[in-house]
Amino acid sequence: MKQKVLIIIILIFSLAFSQNENKKKEKVKFGGKAEIGIDYRMVGGLGGNVINDLRRNQIGIVEAELKILPADSVELEFDLEFDHRFTDLNLKKLFARYNFDNSNARLGFMKKMFSLEEMKKEELFIKESMINDILEDYFLLGHDFTAQYRYNFPSCTLIGGFAVDGSNRKFVNLTLLTQQIRGIKFAAAGMYERYWKKDGSKKTDNAFFGNLGMEFDGKITDFELEGFWGENPEKYGYNESEGTSFIGLRFQESFPIEVKWKHLNKIVPLYEASYFNESFAVKTAYWQARPGINFCFDPKDRLQWRTNFDIILTANNQTSNCPQIVSERVLTELFVTW
Repeated sequence: MKQKVLIIIILIFSLAFSQNENKKKEKVKFGGKAEIGIDYRMVGGLGGNVINDLRRNQIGIVEAELKILPADSVELEFDLEFDHRFTDLNLKKLFARYNFDNSNARLGFMKKMFSLEEMKKEELFIKESMINDILEDYFLLGHDFTAQYRYNFPSCTLIGGFAVDGSNRKFVNLTLLTQQIRGIKFAAAGMYERYWKKDGSKKTDNAFFGNLGMEFDGKITDFELEGFWGENPEKYGYNESEGTSFIGLRFQESFPIEVKWKHLNKIVPLYEASYFNESFAVKTAYWQARPGINFCFDPKDRLQWRTNFDIILTANNQTSNCPQIVSERVLTELFVTW
């Protein structure tokens, strides 16, 4: 109940400031997004092991973002996400930013700059990819207490960060983002992790991760390609002989079609394919395929109806060479941003 009251107070306070006179609009900026829809989950298999369990979940998410400029060169950013029942509260970011001439420094609670999918603001699919979920399980994409510095060169931006999470894991992250040249942008990131071993020895160990990504924005099609690799001894418990290396690939492509009808501005067919393997053996590989279509009713894509189908395959724990369906989902929702 206290969380509900706090959220309502924050929203009313933010709206009051954002709708005030022009002078105050320069000092306070308010934005956010809302999603409402249906998520059908079907869990099943192939061959003699077929399990059908249809589950319908409601999608109801509201995210409110507040940016305050209390003084020259200083910014405060606050982002809060909650579900339609006000039962799941998630702090997305809360940090202070100081702007220099060609750079800025940030300190507070924020995400690490490692995955291209996480860094992009454009959201074409309703849920994040399989690889994104796995990297969150590896603690690489979480929101942690972070100190970050960004320097803007004429053709690129270099980002360095140091983060600590609740389990005393320490991360050092370095990311390079290029400017768009002929519709193409590149991203490269590396991360070093230091953490406590789980064998009771009170010793620390480390792991390294890398990421390369590319975006292309064209007249007919837009696409992005991203690859991950690294090692994560935490994933395998005490027996490091099981192997610690993983590799992941993700490709997403969309085809924006402008129709400019009275109530429909654009139709966007899209698809995504992902691959992940944590031991370089065929039996441990996962594949994901996601086709979908978005209807955009606003010239700035602020109002959308999005639908996509998600399927994940694996050959894990099978004696045959036939892949097994481990996850199927159909999602549809209305998406609003402001």
